[in-house]
Amino acid sequence: MKYTVYLIAFTLLTGCMDKSTTVVDNSPKNPTAVIKSKGSINGFVLPDSTFKEVVYTRKNKQTIANDSEYDSWMSRKILGDSDETTILRLDKNLRWTLLYDDETKKYLECPLGGCSFSNLMEFDKKQNTNDENQFDYAPNDEEAEACSTKITNNSFKVKATGKKRIISGYNSKEYQAKWLVEYKDDKGRKDTNRLNIVFWNTEPTAEMKKVWGMNEALTNAYRKKVKAQHNSLSKLVPDSIFMSLSAFSGGTSKDNKKWQNKVTRELSKVKGYPMSIKVEWYLDRKACIEAKAAPKKEKLDWSNPLAAIKQSTSDMIGKEAEKMFMPNPKEPIFRYVYEVTSIKVEPVHDSVFEIPAGFTLATRE
Repeated sequence: MKYTVYLIAFTLLTGCMDKSTTVVDNSPKNPTAVIKSKGSINGFVLPDSTFKEVVYTRKNKQTIANDSEYDSWMSRKILGDSDETTILRLDKNLRWTLLYDDETKKYLECPLGGCSFSNLMEFDKKQNTNDENQFDYAPNDEEAEACSTKITNNSFKVKATGKKRIISGYNSKEYQAKWLVEYKDDKGRKDTNRLNIVFWNTEPTAEMKKVWGMNEALTNAYRKKVKAQHNSLSKLVPDSIFMSLSAFSGGTSKDNKKWQNKVTRELSKVKGYPMSIKVEWYLDRKACIEAKAAPKKEKLDWSNPLAAIKQSTSDMIGKEAEKMFMPNPKEPIFRYVYEVTSIKVEPVHDSVFEIPAGFTLATRE
């Protein structure tokens, strides 16, 4: 779980948005797969947030635009509202991330697979040169090494519940996936992870098949170019969410071919295309309790939201380490809810896949 909380926080802070402008767009229009959706992300150490997302896809390019808003007044004052856009250009082997704030418009230019973690941290430092304590979430590595754990149970099951509902005008059926991973330390104490995923899938129309076909072709081409490892959940759960859950299985199951085949067989029970997805991660942590001591609390500087949320995570680990590492097993430490509101092929300006006028380069890798 070394980087889990930071990955989740980072996922929240790197949402994307479709930014309207008064400038007349004279670029050509071409057929584009467009999926509109809404949802929410929250959990044990995260402020509740909601989002609206639009994904534009063509053969060799994709733009993901997401408008996220924190629910509480305090969170909005501290973190602001997330307003960013990610553009994948397979034809250029580049990824652009447009960053909006009240005063400036900047963009990051990275390899197609994304900027390295060190590069993003360096960009964060440039954004707030007064922040002397950049925090990298890796608590108590030396102490943690003194207490080892091993997987004693790793199972994944899918079933159709028979339940039905209408989502955005489409008849949908419910499927439930349950992933259980248990670790045990040398004293017999156990960490139990439960990942519950609920899919509401619909039988696709001709237009939906075309949209999902375009998205699948883009995804497969992207993975081939960046040599990304395929995971069996990738067609149903967004990569950004799967990355946030990367520590769930300790990095062991994802690399096992036999395990992948088992997951693929189970997921073959899920028919149709997803109109709604809910992911919930429950953690009952009891192994290696003595290894989880608290680091010192650092002063927060909320002038930089990314640095602040990293530091606030550090403080929670420090001052309230017991709560941090002993969450309520009946409450999810992470919850993601997604629902499609519109799906179709329509003419879209080519400019949607370009850097808008007025943006300046923040960093390039």
